[in-house]
Amino acid sequence: MTKHEELIKAQSGEHHAFNSLLKPYIPSAYQVAFMLLRDRAAADDAVQEALIRTYKSIHRFNPEIASFKTWFHQILLHVIWKMAKRKRFFSPWKDILDKSKDGQPEHIYLEEENQKELYQCIKKLSMKHQTVIILYYMQDLSISEIASTLTVSEGTIKSRLHHARGELKKQLLSSSHGDMFHKEGWTWNKN
Repeated sequence: MTKHEELIKAQSGEHHAFNSLLKPYIPSAYQVAFMLLRDRAAADDAVQEALIRTYKSIHRFNPEIASFKTWFHQILLHVIWKMAKRKRFFSPWKDILDKSKDGQPEHIYLEEENQKELYQCIKKLSMKHQTVIILYYMQDLSISEIASTLTVSEGTIKSRLHHARGELKKQLLSSSHGDMFHKEGWTWNKN
């Protein structure tokens, strides 16, 4: 069954088609929610609320306006922002770090420390700058997908990314590992 056929069946109320349509997006939805809310229970609640809202409003989705992925992320982000406004969440970022056991212990330790430092700096950004950094670098959404998701222009997303990168660079270079980031030629270009 094609995505378009799944969408039509989901819009007509078929639960299996709805589940199949959303299944590929759920892991990244949890990741985005956790990274922005920094609390597993809150992330679970946000994703569940986004799924409910998506189900209730799927009949209004128009594939000519946006992709389903973009539309779902838009719903998810609105839920996350609403939750973030109600309460601040301050759990450590270490829960989302990759705990790879490959390589030398020193390398693993340094990599984890670099990741922790990066996430500490991301936490200091405004919510709008955290959002674009997470969606662009960690969820691999394009500028146009982010613009569509956030219902702002691509120029606004480029500006937010530029300002967020600049702020992160300043924070990283002035951090306890700043000399390491400078020596390693830290880059903000997406590979």
